[in-house]
Amino acid sequence: MKTDYTGLGLEKLYDLEIERAVMGTLMFDPAVAKRLGPSLKPEFFYSESIRVMFVALRSLMAKGMDADLLLVTQELRTMGCLEKAGGPYGVTMVAGGVANRVFVDNHVHVLYELYLRRRMLAGLYKRMREVGDLTQDVFEVIMGVQKDVEEVLERSPLRSNLQDMKSVMKKTCDRIMDRVSRSVNGVTGIPTGIPELDRMTGGWQPGNLIFTAGRPAMGKTQLGLKFAMEAASRGYHVLLFTLEMMSEEVGERLLLMRTPGLYAKVKGGRVTQQELDELFRQARELDNCPLLVDDKAYLGIDQLCAEARMVHSRYRVDLVVVDYLQLRGVTERAGRNREQEVAECSRKLKTLARSLECPVIVASQLNRQVEQTFNQRPELKHLRESGAIEQDADMVLMLCRSERDRRKSGLILAKNRHGEASKPNSCIELELF
Repeated sequence: MKTDYTGLGLEKLYDLEIERAVMGTLMFDPAVAKRLGPSLKPEFFYSESIRVMFVALRSLMAKGMDADLLLVTQELRTMGCLEKAGGPYGVTMVAGGVANRVFVDNHVHVLYELYLRRRMLAGLYKRMREVGDLTQDVFEVIMGVQKDVEEVLERSPLRSNLQDMKSVMKKTCDRIMDRVSRSVNGVTGIPTGIPELDRMTGGWQPGNLIFTAGRPAMGKTQLGLKFAMEAASRGYHVLLFTLEMMSEEVGERLLLMRTPGLYAKVKGGRVTQQELDELFRQARELDNCPLLVDDKAYLGIDQLCAEARMVHSRYRVDLVVVDYLQLRGVTERAGRNREQEVAECSRKLKTLARSLECPVIVASQLNRQVEQTFNQRPELKHLRESGAIEQDADMVLMLCRSERDRRKSGLILAKNRHGEASKPNSCIELELF
């Protein structure tokens, strides 16, 4: 349904580039077409030429055929609609506009939102005329508006999350069986490398968002690398985002974790040839370690999430480690403060963990108030800049100095949504350096 939108304050109620990107991806990738095709409707496309291409693609799918450029062109010819699609050249141009499949769901979402605007505007035009007509029952007009909204939402291409209890219980039993089959000495997830932490958590669990928090120079980065290396050494595929260090600095830290006795010598450049040979031997052993490092100097939260999804689609991601939250391209926007921006980052990372079905570990800072407490023991209230971190997190780990041995770090499991947390005045002692 086309309508004149002039003067309504909405600059653009369609996006031809988005429509071409979605249609091009559907023709290019049969898997995406099978997943999204049934939920899409022709009216979601404003362009008539692209709309008839989609009708042809859906016709092919109904026949059990995978659609591509040539088959869509032939189907359009059979339907007598090839000229409406701009001829073979028009189909070719749209097919050449395929976008990265990682972003197709976002493109479909934009497509649907624009369709909603067009559909609602057309409906509002009709209801506005009825409102001005005093012969119309006002309550019937109101019910008509409600009906319009319901009809639009029923056509949503977004997957419904409503599930009956039979489905819920099947998934629950499958989850329990999977956990039992993966259990090794009580660890059902990815091992943390810290026995006491494994006992309390069962390891890192799929879909969980874990925050590691501490003041500067307390070892947040080293702890994240320890978790990443432990998982990778056991064959899990790890994706590490680091803004503070270059990839070679990450590599040096990982290498020195395997040769801690050489830490001071390497930092001072005073290693012998024999020690150098040992370092290079250890480095070669890490060549095939399933750990990917992204050290972009600036990486916004949306770009980070898109990058993680792309890596997951191309390879596989079992664990994501982010160092660290407050540096992830968080900037103030009009009407929003930094705390709100950090809260948005937290929510998006939680969504990432659930969509990839893997744990996401994020380093975060504690505020200065922890230094003013009598024992400098951190609590959840000391999380910097956002209470949303505490709300979104499945686990919160906090670093402090060990009271028994100041050379060691203390690790407090301050929050564990699914199990045991640290007892008051207790912590797990570990050596990070």
